[in-house]
Amino acid sequence: MIAHSRPFGQRYAFVVVAVIFFCLLIAAGLRSAPAVMMLPLEESFGWRRDVVSLAAAVGIFLYGLTGPFAAALMERIGLRRTLLAALLIMSGSTALSLLMTKPWHLLLTWGVFSGIGSGAVATVLGATIVNRWFKTNRGLVMGLMSASSATGLLVFLPLLASLAQSGGWKPVAVAIAIATAALVPLVFLLVPERPASIGQVRYGADADDV
Repeated sequence: MIAHSRPFGQRYAFVVVAVIFFCLLIAAGLRSAPAVMMLPLEESFGWRRDVVSLAAAVGIFLYGLTGPFAAALMERIGLRRTLLAALLIMSGSTALSLLMTKPWHLLLTWGVFSGIGSGAVATVLGATIVNRWFKTNRGLVMGLMSASSATGLLVFLPLLASLAQSGGWKPVAVAIAIATAALVPLVFLLVPERPASIGQVRYGADADDV
């Protein structure tokens, strides 16, 4: 369970922002991975590029479609539970892809499950964090959240391309599975449901603010 006291006072909101920033960054990296895996998958399995493109397209479609449902789920069962489930789905589906042998395995892991998981770790997550944790500086924090996707592409694409070039598609899948799994304990330990869970109010709010 989340402890009822945390350091930094209201500034603890920025610790939450940092963790969520990395979650959004990793999700962006996952969504960019099929682009660098296309040729290695073609060489390993003989699959045509349209097969890999279909899986990527399904993932992107579900990435956009999942957002509104993820927002409703965050309100119903909680932000932490939704985020933890999304990270576990992303990590699990990526790890399971190491066992794939048929095109539908690729569609299921890198298309359906990774699309649903990464869709819950998208703009709607950033907006929820900003609304729950900040009364002031919302524009700045939302800008940081939005920048995480572009940062993820800039950081991960060259790295993933290097892994794919030197070792094929499997090192790419392993790297993303490990990076995503590493975020699970960080979210569990450092991201309370809302400021009231640790006896705080939103950043910039008065002590009697609800």
